[in-house]
Amino acid sequence: MGIVGLGRMGRFHAAALAGVQEVDLVALVEPQADALDLAVQFAPAAARHQSVAEGLAQPGLEAVLVAASTPTHPEIVAAALDRGLHVLCEKPLALDVTVAHDLGTQATERGLVLQVGFWRRFAPPWRQAKARIDSGEIGTPLYLRLAQWDADPPPPEFCDPAVSGGLAIDCGVHEFDLAEWLTGRRITQVSAWALPIVDQGVGDAGDVDNLVAVLELDGGAVATVDLSRNARYGDDVRTEVLGSDGALLVDLLPSSRTRLGSVRGMRELAESSVDDAMAVGVADQARAFARAVRGEAVDIPGAQASVRATQVGRAVIEATGSGGRIAVVSGP
Repeated sequence: MGIVGLGRMGRFHAAALAGVQEVDLVALVEPQADALDLAVQFAPAAARHQSVAEGLAQPGLEAVLVAASTPTHPEIVAAALDRGLHVLCEKPLALDVTVAHDLGTQATERGLVLQVGFWRRFAPPWRQAKARIDSGEIGTPLYLRLAQWDADPPPPEFCDPAVSGGLAIDCGVHEFDLAEWLTGRRITQVSAWALPIVDQGVGDAGDVDNLVAVLELDGGAVATVDLSRNARYGDDVRTEVLGSDGALLVDLLPSSRTRLGSVRGMRELAESSVDDAMAVGVADQARAFARAVRGEAVDIPGAQASVRATQVGRAVIEATGSGGRIAVVSGP
C-alpha cells in the first residue's frame, strides 16, 4: 500500500499502519517536502514521491490510502482506479454525491475495492454497541444522541465549505453514517440550527463552529447530532442509544469504552475498552480493507456509504439556513 497525502490525518494513518502486519507500506506521496519528511519515521523503507502520478506508478503497489485534502479525493481516486489499484479513501469520497456514486461504479466494474474511512465502524466501542443492538439486547432503538466536539477549529481556509464541506459534512458525516449503520434505518428528514459563532475566522470562511441537528429515521426513531469546534479540553466523541429495553453509552475520553444499561443496572463491556479508539479503528479498518483486497467477504463502507452521509450533510446545511424540515434525497 501507498499513502497519498501526509498531513495530520495522513501521518495518523501512517503511524497506525506501522503496526498492521497485513499491510506493507511501500510508498509515501506528498508534495510538501516537510510533511513527507515527518512521515518517513513510520515507514523508513518506503519510497518517497512528491508527484501523485509517480507515486501511483510505484512498482509493486496494489492499493493506496488517500488522505489528501477533500477536493482532491475524486481525481486521485479515479487515477488510482485507472491504474488498477484498490483504494481506501478518507471521508467523504467526494463532496459531489454524483461523483462519489460514479467512482463506486468504476471500482465495481473493474473488480476493485473502494472503501471509505468511516473508522468508527471498526473501533471496539462502536462494534460492541452495534453487536448488542443487532442481538436485540436493548430492544428497539428509539433515540440516539451523537456528539463530536473538537477541541479547536482548524485553520479558516480549511473551514471553507468548498474545501472541507463545512462542519456539517467534515465532522457530521461520521455521525450520520453511525445513525444509519447502528440502527439499520434510513434518515428521511432533518432539522438543524447553528449556534452563535465563537471563532469569527470560521464565520468569515462561510461556516459555523457549533450546530445541532435532529434526524428522523424511518420506523419512527429519532437522533440528535451536536457538533462543535471549540470544546477546548480535547477531541471528544460520544454516542448514546436508548432502546425499548435498555441503553448503550459510548465514550471516547478519557479512554474509550461502551456501557450497557439494563434492568440489571449499568455495566461496562470489557471487550469495548481501549486507550485510543481512533487509533485502533483506523488500524482495524485497514485490516478489513486488506481482507477485502484478498477477496474475503468483508462488511466495509463503500462509495454508497459516503453518498448517504453526504446527502444527509447537504440536507442539514439546507435546514440550518432555512429553519425548516428538509427531506433527505435518495440516489446519486
